[in-house]
Amino acid sequence: MKWICIDWPLLQIVFLFKLVEGVATSSFGTHVANLAGVPLPVVERADAVSKKFAQQFKERLQAKQQMAGASRLPMPAQADFAYLYKLAMRQLDLPENAVRRKEVLAGLKRTALSYVQK
Repeated sequence: MKWICIDWPLLQIVFLFKLVEGVATSSFGTHVANLAGVPLPVVERADAVSKKFAQQFKERLQAKQQMAGASRLPMPAQADFAYLYKLAMRQLDLPENAVRRKEVLAGLKRTALSYVQK
């Protein structure tokens, strides 16, 4: 598979990749550096550092996912719980406006019921 082509009339390199939203699983930075003529020892060192960083990142991400997986409540429900806790501990007050207060309490009730009924 060709990854690049050269537009000779314009003297430009055309990269044959489609950009998509999200996180890249790998980088071609060292390949580009090699093509650009960066000395091989520098490219090799950069590749080693990049691989070590990627491994450490992967380990931290897995640890974070395991911790998040240990929780039974999704993040929005945890936020609602934290809000209710602060209300109960009198660290927060409900809105003074009666209509707004009723909306807030109804929203919290809907959220709580959606998790109880699952």
